[in-house]
Amino acid sequence: MLATARHVLGRAGREEAEDAVQDALIAAWSTDALPNGDVGAWLRAIAVRKALDGRRRSRRLAEEPLPLEEPVPPATGKDALAGVALERAFRHLAAGDRAVLVLVEVEGLSMAEAARNLGTTTMAVKWRAVRARRRLRALLTGSSDA
Repeated sequence: MLATARHVLGRAGREEAEDAVQDALIAAWSTDALPNGDVGAWLRAIAVRKALDGRRRSRRLAEEPLPLEEPVPPATGKDALAGVALERAFRHLAAGDRAVLVLVEVEGLSMAEAARNLGTTTMAVKWRAVRARRRLRALLTGSSDA
């Protein structure tokens, strides 16, 4: 859950991610609507929603944290360089776009499942995923579409 929340919020949101996980656990504990399938996916989806709620709340209150610079691990080959480039590009996506990509690409949820977990329509999730992938590709290739 923490890793999922961190993916959604980016590196600057470590404390926000911890708060989102706590809020998600409280929400999960206090609900009567238990999942029929994968409990882990259900908990991660709640963490995504709580992370996005926290991001909206902090923007509304103008408490955007300053990004923390962390040392980049030494690159040991093409894969390491590609991973660093992907991580950097991922940070430039909007939080909602990151949430969709995390749920669909990392967690393996379908578009309909991601839409249910984010409280939106399947079409909105599809559009966000397309837009996020295009932006990510543009950031990685250095094209002007970013």
